[in-house]
Amino acid sequence: MTLGRMHIGLASVSVLAGLVLCSPASVRAGISGEAELGYVRYEADANGSRISDAHSFYQRYSLLYETSGELYKGRVGRYDLALGYEWGSFDTKIKNPSNPTDPQTNYNPSVSAGHLLYRGEVVLDPLELPLRLRAYSYDTNRINMHEDLSGIDGSSIFAPRLITNLYDGTHINSGATLVFGVKNGLTNGYNAIFRHIPLVMLDYRDDLNRDLKSLTPVDTRMRRLAFVSLNKRDNWFHYRTTDFRDYLNTDQSFKETQMQIGTVDHLLARRWIDLTNWVKISADGQFTKHASSMPANSFEAYELNLFAVASRKTWDARTFSSFSRLLDDEGITLERTVPFYASGVLGADVDWKASLYSNEKRIQSPSGSVVNNSNYNASVRADMFRRSPFTLGVVVRGESTESYGSKLLSFEGGVETASTARLSRDYSLSGSYTVKYFDATGGTGSGDGYLNQNVLGRVAYVASPTWRFEVEEDLSAASGTNPRNFNNSAITVNSGFSSGTSTVSGSAISFQRRNSEIDEYVRSVTTVSAAWRPFSRTSLSFSVSEDVLMQSGAPTDFLTTFRSTIDYSTPTFLARMRNSYNVRMVGGESIDYLESVGTLEYRPVRQLEGLLTYTYNVGDVDVNTRSEFLDLRQRLGYSFYTLSGANRKLLELYEEFTYNRTLNTGTVANELNTTRRFTLGARYFPLRSLFVGADARYSLIEPGSITEQLYTGVVGLNFRKLQANLEYTYGKRDGSDNRIEKRIAANMKKFF
Repeated sequence: MTLGRMHIGLASVSVLAGLVLCSPASVRAGISGEAELGYVRYEADANGSRISDAHSFYQRYSLLYETSGELYKGRVGRYDLALGYEWGSFDTKIKNPSNPTDPQTNYNPSVSAGHLLYRGEVVLDPLELPLRLRAYSYDTNRINMHEDLSGIDGSSIFAPRLITNLYDGTHINSGATLVFGVKNGLTNGYNAIFRHIPLVMLDYRDDLNRDLKSLTPVDTRMRRLAFVSLNKRDNWFHYRTTDFRDYLNTDQSFKETQMQIGTVDHLLARRWIDLTNWVKISADGQFTKHASSMPANSFEAYELNLFAVASRKTWDARTFSSFSRLLDDEGITLERTVPFYASGVLGADVDWKASLYSNEKRIQSPSGSVVNNSNYNASVRADMFRRSPFTLGVVVRGESTESYGSKLLSFEGGVETASTARLSRDYSLSGSYTVKYFDATGGTGSGDGYLNQNVLGRVAYVASPTWRFEVEEDLSAASGTNPRNFNNSAITVNSGFSSGTSTVSGSAISFQRRNSEIDEYVRSVTTVSAAWRPFSRTSLSFSVSEDVLMQSGAPTDFLTTFRSTIDYSTPTFLARMRNSYNVRMVGGESIDYLESVGTLEYRPVRQLEGLLTYTYNVGDVDVNTRSEFLDLRQRLGYSFYTLSGANRKLLELYEEFTYNRTLNTGTVANELNTTRRFTLGARYFPLRSLFVGADARYSLIEPGSITEQLYTGVVGLNFRKLQANLEYTYGKRDGSDNRIEKRIAANMKKFF
């Protein structure tokens, strides 16, 4: 780092240390350090020729002295200091003897870096004075070695895990926060005087990040200053300034100034003023000036907020209105948002909700053209007869939207009812009717209007504590011209559809109604479901739905879906399965899609654990092409524990099998890819801090009858102050490139 920037941290530490040394205190101190050495060697041969010869050597050392204590037995404050140094390096050489001129497989990354570690914090909080000062400066960022987990040439049997980058640099965070004003716990008799002094907070932060030796260098500095003053009661004044400098990418640099006044305190928490015992308000205004090195990113903004909350015994209301003005390179944008929400009860059987929302945006471009966008909506909902055999709900909404000259007027009305326990405890009935009307002008969907109607009915029957049946009919229709590209906030066009287009293809989303921009249609969705819970830990469910979509000028679209679930769980066993089958028929052509996901876990005792998971799906890509996928994973582990003395693990054995299959069939060609892997492994712990492990994996890959063998052995020590391990990996592939890979890695860490 440059000399000037180093002075930032050193000067901060000097000041903090001076404050500490000049005052008696109870002291706690200690010294700690770390040392790490590592080596990795990787070799790869293909068809008898050496294609990769690589190795990495890396090291890291650190030493840190720490001390902390209280100032005058805690009556004045406390401190926490640390000082040390860390240094690290790596040297990696990667060569391809068969093609020494290829830059992708021949390169030598190497980095050596070190930096000062320090932490200084002093908190002055005297019990007799109305102030609190916290000053700090620290850079405790540790070196991080980056392992390359991808293969060098893209076809490795296992990851080489060579060190290819080092993240270090300087990351200094410094600052000070002073709060002056009355506080709780003052022990003298001057509280009455201090209470007349306004609360003042001054906060300064300086964040420096600099790492030029990394392969991804960074060099930035951000300085922030905040001044906050309490003028009267809960009226706060804020002044904040930010200066960000990016010395490598200067286009990202900026300066920002903010001024704010209102009921937002020094912790940026909103305060509320009680006008009466049932009305409270909160208001603030803010000005922001953002000056960037890129003129396109500079702006000036004003923002005013007025919030109010009223609460009575039978009703409450809230509003969170705001006004903003933004000046940037795109012009001047004025925006006003006034929402209002209210709810309450009328007697014992009626509750209601109401809302009003207004958003207006005026955009004036530098050329003088003006665009007015707006959104207004209102809604009222009432729920009645809650203590009767049937409830009744009524909702009315209206919305008006204007966007760049296109206007949309929307209305929605609905009524719904549902049975209560007063009618029956075994049967439940519910139904609703909703109508929506959209009138668009000036846009792509302009026309004679668009009408949405929906009728929903549901009947549920609880036959016994273990059986439940349900039938649902969802009927919707639309007529007119779809307004399409409007984003209403309250009333949605064709709410039963997802966005996007619905194409006949073999994937999960192809069996969802995604064509929300269609015009006239009639759609019927009939669903029958059953749930069975024979035991407290077992549940099964099954459902079938028939989705019929009829459009003018298009063939009828039939979508049939079957779903089932199985769940069973005990303290030692868990089983879970999710199945779905979809059949879609359009114009005499049909496609289908089947998906099943399952999990089995078995842990009868502490020593034994088993796991089986699978994912299977098969479906049509089109009427001539079909795709199938299967992923199966099974694992079994058994552990032995010592029978005397400390009960610890002595030996761990495990077996794992994975099967992956992908099949694409069509009129042109069939493509089948399968991968089978079988793994056996063991971990032996002769001592609490010593372990020896080995595993072997055999793989069969099709097409090509390719076989892979992978063997790994590891020895490790794990003491409280010392960690070390040695690992050797050997991989062999037959039937393709006859590849052989070898890797040896050693690592040691010492703590003190």
